[in-house]
Amino acid sequence: MKCVFRSTCIFGIGLFVLMLCSSDVRSQATTGVQTPYSGPFADALERRSREAGLRSITMMGKDKTDPRVYQAFLDQLNEDFQQVQLIRIGMIKSIAAAKPIEYKQLSKDASEIRKRALRLKTSLALTENTDNIRQESAKVEYQNETIQKAASDLCLEISRFTTSPLFKPGAVYNLRYATEADDALDAVINISSNIKTSAEKLRKLH
Repeated sequence: MKCVFRSTCIFGIGLFVLMLCSSDVRSQATTGVQTPYSGPFADALERRSREAGLRSITMMGKDKTDPRVYQAFLDQLNEDFQQVQLIRIGMIKSIAAAKPIEYKQLSKDASEIRKRALRLKTSLALTENTDNIRQESAKVEYQNETIQKAASDLCLEISRFTTSPLFKPGAVYNLRYATEADDALDAVINISSNIKTSAEKLRKLH
């Protein structure tokens, strides 16, 4: 029961922040300007914290959480969620423009996505698996003819994760949606890992 409460509380933090992040990313995509935290944003987080009793959450390690630690956690979560989406937007533009594949940039993008997706998986703890074990997929070595398709698949999985009903305004925890979002995040991690490795090898051949 304690594990379920922990997982739900962690999700509560992530859900609220990601709802705000989604709005932030849409704004950045159209204006190119990053929206900083504001007073109302901080106030809303504090209200959410009081409502869920997050000051005593076990993941923080203390009964009275240092506000700076709490804020740093939220800042990182916010940044990771935003950057994964922004990198995806850049990849989609390149694919749509039918530009020649730049393996160096593709490897860099895939590496950054993987790093942030791994951190999101740990931070959000979408399911009740307290060990947060990720299903490893088979290693795939993409070739010049297939790596573009893999990049498209990666973009689709990122979209499947970020547009989950869990992150819509007013959403509540739902095991089915949480599992689907967690599976999408696993796919993002696995595909990005394979793309990074393959792009590095292909870069040496071209």
